[in-house]
Amino acid sequence: MLLKNTDNSTIIVFLLILIFSLCQNILFYGIPIELPALINQLPEGWSLPAIFNLISQGAIISLIIIFLLRHLTKSKSYETITIIIILLISIITFIILGLIWHKTIIINNKSHSIYFLFFSFIIYVCEYSGSLLFLQYLDRYKTIMMRAYFLGDGISSGTLAILGFVQDSEKTQYIPILTFANQTIFIEQTSSLGFSVETYFFILSFILFCSLISFLILSITKIGQDKSNENDESIKLIHNNNNEIEEEQESQINNKSFNISNNEFYLLAMFWSCFITFGFLPGLQTYALASYSHDNYQKQLFLLKYHICGSISALIYVAANGLNHIVYILLNIHFHEVSGEKGLFWSCFMVQCGTVLGAILNYMLTVHFQLFKERFPCHNYVCS
Repeated sequence: MLLKNTDNSTIIVFLLILIFSLCQNILFYGIPIELPALINQLPEGWSLPAIFNLISQGAIISLIIIFLLRHLTKSKSYETITIIIILLISIITFIILGLIWHKTIIINNKSHSIYFLFFSFIIYVCEYSGSLLFLQYLDRYKTIMMRAYFLGDGISSGTLAILGFVQDSEKTQYIPILTFANQTIFIEQTSSLGFSVETYFFILSFILFCSLISFLILSITKIGQDKSNENDESIKLIHNNNNEIEEEQESQINNKSFNISNNEFYLLAMFWSCFITFGFLPGLQTYALASYSHDNYQKQLFLLKYHICGSISALIYVAANGLNHIVYILLNIHFHEVSGEKGLFWSCFMVQCGTVLGAILNYMLTVHFQLFKERFPCHNYVCS
């Protein structure tokens, strides 16, 4: 049992933290999950994931704000108000997205989804800022509450998958029509979604609203915060001695020098892994999956089922992502064991370099040079 031998207040705190933790994956995956429903309705078409990926990576600059707050503020008081602001902005942004995601602006005689991309950028500013604060805030609670956080993280992922599955995708049929000249032409007929894009964004804003309410209850009442051992001097002494031993062991690892020349291969491997997984491949998802059918693209994106026709490119796409994720995890373990904090710093540096450069290269190839081409329905394509 997850909460065996616990009182009612612990169960309440567990549930509140679980609901609060729903926000993490909603912010990170909420918009990408909806891209299959957007590519046929926004003027960017199949290049939308590449543009979106570049925009979302640009939001990493928001981390500077959090680092400055940590440096300038000695206490943890900024965490609570910052999390509240992040959740408020996220709720309002998703509501605005639900209202104006489809509106475009004409620039150089071409329509652009400026509103959608701008508010997506705001969502990712909130996501990257919150990622440094959400787990850190839970340090106020007992260790068991970490289970609530990760359980809520998993529930939110499942919720997004269910929403995508229920919403389904636009299925396209090609109806042949015989003209007066005895020529057959095909007319595209597209089915409607299970529910609208507007409804999807409103649902996400409601989930974030529930997270905000739960966090407000936790922060105002301070229920369940770990204040044990504050008045027990003997236990405090033991606790301090244990901390000193742990800090000494950790400092021995962190004080190890990180020799870049001895780790060039591992740094290059981390760069390449993130360049492919987080930077380059996300912008190619439409060209790899949607070319067979829009329904195929949506289903393969959720990994709910596979179609026989056109599954080879999808399997290659998913396999490349999976292998690079494994490499990413193993390399982080290596850097931590070799040089501790210094090793993880260089690991994070290569992660950001690889991700950003991968997103830029993908944007240049798909949008600027148009190396990859969109496949339009009801058109015959001759492969040479």
